[in-house]
Amino acid sequence: MATKTASPKTRKPKVNNFVLVLEQFLEKHNLTADSTPEQLNEHAPKLDVLLPDWMARRCVKVALARDTDNRRSFSEERIEALLPDKRKGKLTIEERAKYCAKISDAMDIFAHHLDLGPKNDYDNEIVASGSRQSQFRIKLAEGGVSPEIINTYAKDPKLIQESNKIQKKQTKKRMANPDRIPIHFSSARVLKRIQNMDVSKIPSKEDLADVIVMLSMRPAEVRSLQIIYYEPDSLNVPVWYKEGYSWYCTGYLKSRGEKKKNPEPRPFLSMEKNPERARELLTWIQDAIKAKKLSDPIFTKNGTRNAWPFNEFLKQEPYRTIPKNLRDYGSKHASRIHGGKKPTPQHLKLLSRIAMRQESDRLDAGDNYAIGNTESEESDSEPETSNSSNPQTQASSSSQTIEMDSMLAEIDAMLAEIQK
Repeated sequence: MATKTASPKTRKPKVNNFVLVLEQFLEKHNLTADSTPEQLNEHAPKLDVLLPDWMARRCVKVALARDTDNRRSFSEERIEALLPDKRKGKLTIEERAKYCAKISDAMDIFAHHLDLGPKNDYDNEIVASGSRQSQFRIKLAEGGVSPEIINTYAKDPKLIQESNKIQKKQTKKRMANPDRIPIHFSSARVLKRIQNMDVSKIPSKEDLADVIVMLSMRPAEVRSLQIIYYEPDSLNVPVWYKEGYSWYCTGYLKSRGEKKKNPEPRPFLSMEKNPERARELLTWIQDAIKAKKLSDPIFTKNGTRNAWPFNEFLKQEPYRTIPKNLRDYGSKHASRIHGGKKPTPQHLKLLSRIAMRQESDRLDAGDNYAIGNTESEESDSEPETSNSSNPQTQASSSSQTIEMDSMLAEIDAMLAEIQK
């Protein structure tokens, strides 16, 4: 009896549906690899309608870069013309605000306000969207948009309340479980390693981490931070100058508004009490990075952002930390080193802010969320009344002004004490 032999089935290779869409589209509109970028760009909106998401666009871009039996591959320029990168078309918050201020259309403001809103219900997204919308309102006000329009079309009280509640909850959680400083980055051990640093040798990643702790730096400030000695002209004393204080820092990051473009020098305070020694160690690290003998903690040699190598280094024993924590360790150590024998918590916090080059008169949002009165967040909004009809409001405002003045006076006195 003859046995029946099964012949192997030949399967056709799978073809991506979007690739078929692409080939049909090119054939329909008579587009080839020889078409000019201008011709291809004219048909870009039509092709974009056929591609539902970024994955489809990616598949089509890959297909265009390959040769087929019927056509040649497209150049990068032509692919970009036919499928422009949508990310380049997104406006920044500042650009949105400038556009809205120029057009002066309330509905445009409302549309951009909604676009900056939360994309999902996750806590982090709610907080981030609240921050985006807050920045949008600030930029609108700077652009000359009236407060009435901003409050009506660019303010979401419900989202603000929800964001405040989330941040209050997160702050309480952090305060209940404060992060402990690893033994390797204790004040005594860091100071000992700083004293033993030899600037005639090539610095290591551990030296880099210790200098970041010493100066309470953000890792992104390693290249830009500068320590300067300043003696003002008696006839032209700058506003930022503190009487009897000569050492300042420039090149710090993340200042807001105009100060981001022209940041004022801020007082120098670090674990290393000798400013010249601190500047020497900082320059030692910066020169090694420029000479490519030491890797930048944030940026690659090509200038692209890649913090992964430094992150992985700090995950190892005995470090067991992450880069952003180094700055906090340094500010805490510096505040205790300069705080004297019996410092108050407020004094330590003030020193910590100076070490991190923060504005000392800036209110701490975390403290407000932790100890502030949040009953108003849950109650319905009431009509606003003038301050003249509310003595309690006037008293509160006056008290806050007095506290701020006393804080600034304390800063001046403290800086003079540090200089001595």
